[in-house]
Amino acid sequence: MGRTADGKWSDEWTPPVFSVDANGKVIGYVNDRTPNNWGRWGELDEKGTANLLTPERVAAAARLIETGKVVSCAIPLDSTGPVHPTRTGVVHLYGYTGSDFVAGTKAGQDYPNFQGTDDYIFMPLQGSTQWDGLSHFFYKDTMFNGFWIGNVESYAGARRGSIHQMKDTLVGRGVLLDLPKFKGVDRLQPQYGITPDDLDACAEAQGVTVGEGDMLVIRTGHVPWYYQLEDKMEYWKVGAPGITRAVVDWLAEKDVASLAMDNIAVEVEPHEEPFEHVYPLHARLIRDLGLTLGEVWWLEDLSATCAELGRYEFFLSAPPLNVTNASGSPANPVAVF
Repeated sequence: MGRTADGKWSDEWTPPVFSVDANGKVIGYVNDRTPNNWGRWGELDEKGTANLLTPERVAAAARLIETGKVVSCAIPLDSTGPVHPTRTGVVHLYGYTGSDFVAGTKAGQDYPNFQGTDDYIFMPLQGSTQWDGLSHFFYKDTMFNGFWIGNVESYAGARRGSIHQMKDTLVGRGVLLDLPKFKGVDRLQPQYGITPDDLDACAEAQGVTVGEGDMLVIRTGHVPWYYQLEDKMEYWKVGAPGITRAVVDWLAEKDVASLAMDNIAVEVEPHEEPFEHVYPLHARLIRDLGLTLGEVWWLEDLSATCAELGRYEFFLSAPPLNVTNASGSPANPVAVF
C-alpha cells in the first residue's frame, strides 16, 4: 500500500519522478494554477503575501491609532475551546503552586521563604486562535514557491516555510468585514458559502475598502456558537460557514497580506463540489498564493468595538510565536483603535 508518483493513494507504490535541488525545490516543476505568487518575491521566498506588510504600510497603519483602545481577538487558551477532532486537546498543568507552600510541602523545605508558581502547556500549535504557516499545506508534492514537501519532516520540522519566518511581521492595517452584522443576524449558518459579492457589499455598507497589504478579518459568528452548544459534536457534524472558491481570485485581486476568520478552517464546509481533496482552498490560498491563514479567532469584542466607533479599520498586531521550524502558531491578535 502506498501512493502513485503524483501523490494519489494506491494499493501499489511508484516513486515520484522528480529531483530536488540544493535549495529544497522541485527541479522543473511549474505551478500552472492561477492565480499564484510563486517567484513574486524571489525564488527562495518563504513569507508569501506577508511581504506586502512593508515598513511603510505598518507605519501608515500605526496612524490609525486614535483612542488607544486595545481589543484581543483570541479565544481562551484552555481545554474548553474548539480543537479540530484530528488534534489532541489543550492540557495546562502546574509544576508547583501557592497550595504547595501553604501546605508545607517539600518545595517549601527545599527553598525556605520562597513562594511562587510554575506551569506548562501541552497543545497542538494549531489548537487555539492561530496562524497556519506556509508549510502547513501541500499539493502535488510541493509547497509554496515550489519547495518540496520533504522539507517538512518529523525530525527537523519545517526546514522551509516555517511560521518562524513570520516572527517580524503580521502587523499592519486590519480590516473587519462583519458579515452577520451586515446581514442582520447573530451568525452565519453552517454550510453558508461566502461569496465575493457578500464581501464587496459588506465593505461598501461599512464604508471601508479592502486593498493591497491589508490584514483582512472576516466575522461569521461560528466560533461563539461552539461555546453555546451543549453537544459539542454537533459543531463538527453540521459543517461551517466559510469562503467559497470564487473568493480565491477576489483575495488575489485585492492583494491582501493575510486572512483571518472566526471559524475552524476559513473555507466553507462541506466543501464545494467538485473537489479533489479535503480543504481544497487551503491548497489554493497557502500553497499557491502564499497567504497566511488565521483560524479560530474571537471577533465578538472586535465587532462590538467597530460598531461603537463606527469604523472597521484599525492597527492589528498578530505576530506568531517564534517557534523554530513550525507549521503554525498560537497567537493573541490585538486590534488597536
